[in-house]
Amino acid sequence: MLWQNIRYALRTLRRSPGFAAVTAISLALGIGANTAIFGVLDALLLRELPVPEPRQLVELSPIYRNGGRVPFSFPMFQALERSERVFSGLYGWTGAALSNVEAGGALFLGGVRAITGNYYSGLGAVPLLGRLIAPGDFTGGDSQVAVLGYECWQGRFGGDPGALGKTIRIEGKPFTIVGVTRRWFTGMTPGEPPDVTIPIAAAPFDRDSRGLLWIFATGRMRRGVSIDRVRTQLASFWPELLRTTVPTESRGPRRQSFLSMRLAVQAAAAGADTSLRKQVSRPLYLLMGVVVLILLIACVNLANLTLARAAARSHEISTRAALGATRRQIVLQLLTESLLLSAIGAALALALAHWGSPFLVSLVTQGTSDPVVLDLRPDWRVFSFTAAAAILTGALIGLVPAWQMSRQEPALALRQHGANYVAGRSGKVLIVAQIGLSLVLLFGAGLLLRTFENLRSSDPGFQKTGILETSLHPLPSASGNGPDMNSYRRQLIERAAAMPGALSAAVSSLPVPAGDQGWKETVSPLAADGNPELTVLATLAAVSPGFFKTLAIPVVSGRDFEWSDDQRHSSIAILDSQTARRLFPVGGAVGKGVRFGVQSTFQNLAIVGVVRGARLVNLRDRNQPVIYVPCTQYSEATNLFVRANQAAGLARTLDNQVRSLGREYVTESKTIEQMSDRTLVAERATAILSTAFAAAALLLAGIGLCGLMSYTVTRRTREIGIRMALGSQPGSILRLILRETLLLTLAGIVAGAPCALAAGRFIAHTLFGLSPLDPLMLASASSALLAVGALAGYVPARRALKSDPMTALRCD
Repeated sequence: MLWQNIRYALRTLRRSPGFAAVTAISLALGIGANTAIFGVLDALLLRELPVPEPRQLVELSPIYRNGGRVPFSFPMFQALERSERVFSGLYGWTGAALSNVEAGGALFLGGVRAITGNYYSGLGAVPLLGRLIAPGDFTGGDSQVAVLGYECWQGRFGGDPGALGKTIRIEGKPFTIVGVTRRWFTGMTPGEPPDVTIPIAAAPFDRDSRGLLWIFATGRMRRGVSIDRVRTQLASFWPELLRTTVPTESRGPRRQSFLSMRLAVQAAAAGADTSLRKQVSRPLYLLMGVVVLILLIACVNLANLTLARAAARSHEISTRAALGATRRQIVLQLLTESLLLSAIGAALALALAHWGSPFLVSLVTQGTSDPVVLDLRPDWRVFSFTAAAAILTGALIGLVPAWQMSRQEPALALRQHGANYVAGRSGKVLIVAQIGLSLVLLFGAGLLLRTFENLRSSDPGFQKTGILETSLHPLPSASGNGPDMNSYRRQLIERAAAMPGALSAAVSSLPVPAGDQGWKETVSPLAADGNPELTVLATLAAVSPGFFKTLAIPVVSGRDFEWSDDQRHSSIAILDSQTARRLFPVGGAVGKGVRFGVQSTFQNLAIVGVVRGARLVNLRDRNQPVIYVPCTQYSEATNLFVRANQAAGLARTLDNQVRSLGREYVTESKTIEQMSDRTLVAERATAILSTAFAAAALLLAGIGLCGLMSYTVTRRTREIGIRMALGSQPGSILRLILRETLLLTLAGIVAGAPCALAAGRFIAHTLFGLSPLDPLMLASASSALLAVGALAGYVPARRALKSDPMTALRCD
């Protein structure tokens, strides 16, 4: 029976190639967009790591006092390894720190990850070439060995197998290449493979330091052990572990902060929870909702088209019923045709998603320092999602026509040669639904587009134009933070400010905008005595004298930093105006003291100035406290800012100036405007794609409405002919048709408005500078639909007016 239905459906579709092509292509675009987005989400969030038994892996993370997850110190990791009884292996690894890597005489900045000796073997990784790092490299063998990531091997060594045995230099130290990982293997960080992996014994960290938190931990549970048992066993000795590994130099609040850390244990079958997941998944979830809407709109449009086609086939269907076909057989036949078309569309959708998924990844990660590497080959989840989408869309498209055709009386349909009345009424209901869905999509896309425009045009509290921002990195031969570091910084700034066209220059530890970078801790007055109302979470920025002048951030009270504010003088700080008002509501902040976090270095900071608030961290957040300290007293400042008349044109000259000092080199030069645009890449992607899909929805609504009105005008040809013969003017006929079209459009707008407002509330957290219930945007979206509705009614009306009344009177 099924095969017979399929054969008959193929014969029927061959007789209507235009209908089949339109339906299949429409479904391919709708399902393909959904599959492309789901494929990226699957590769980043759902897909398990390509290692044996990934569900046995768990991620361990200490939770710091501010709620953030931090790595372990190496003594903590060793104590954990000695005390646990639930893992068959505990593996340590670091983030892929950007380091100087020299290969074949070329210097590049590469991500270097350090791992424990059992990392690769415990995960079950297999090399593509050579061997991987083994326990012997950690416990006493030659630790100066390196494993290349597949992408680094392809990009830097041209995929040459002869790279094995060659020597590369990492921060000036030689390492022998012993192996290459397989493609798509990224370790515990999906999408973020390291360029080079080295033994942890060769890492540039003090492994005896208790205060340095730098190593992440992953455990593989023993067989039969549950994650709840892991949590229970680790919790039994965690407080004691903290007491035995607390930094010896920690006193008072800092010691208490360390001892109060909790331990988080979570499943890691899909890898560690990284910032990349948050960065990519947020816009994709939003776009997923958009493409689901566009697929629904396409389904409604195709259902209307299928309904009209079924009405034209009513004589054929009634004949089959009269010859003995049951209602069930007729419904199954019509659904088989729809499902067959949706299957063809799904096959085309997979091909479209093969191209669309990489495009989406590049769009939402544009401007990231390292390329995102995801295995976007479809797995069973992607195939299942596509099959489910095909079945649902096929059912949605074919169900209404099948139900309508199965309810009609064969004898009546044979006499009328069609099911015009029923099809016309159902078509109107579908058009109203389509317009309502289109309004939701138009309104949401308008809000997202306005958000992006507002973010770009809003005043961030600092100057975005005419400032060149340069990232610096020490040369391998540089001596690091020596006693002459302040002299070097001052010399660098003076040279940068003296370039032709330059107005001023400064350095900072924070890029602008900083995003997720930077050290965040609590700031409180010295006399707060633990009062939570006098405590704010702020980002620390170590800046040079002239930083506020360069970024045009005015000093509200007090003074700027000076070059004489070095380590020989008392510690000082500058607050932004919002933080100053919050911490010192009475009497002003200048001359008062604050503490930052629990580090002893920042426990007595004298406030020497207050500057206007600026959104240096996040362009969205108007309330983001920043505490400034002089780079002459703390931290490295690896970002150089130059204010100039033609800032972008100074990049090459500035690079030469930096290299001439022989200490650092430029890794990237962009204007602050370009850097700001980079932080808005997710907003740009959602605005562009949602606007494109909204335009497609508007086009589909226009096509559907035009098709329905053409069908209606054809049905009423005789009526129009009679009206014209009795003296009706063309204008009155035109108004008659336009009135019906606009009434349908208004009905759709009325039905869709509550849904649109609900959608606005749903995406309220992504908006900036406008209300989720913005009446102007709702009016604009409604006006666009009314304009399309008027045009959709005008085209068939004009065609009807051109017909001859006598010919129209002879129509059935």
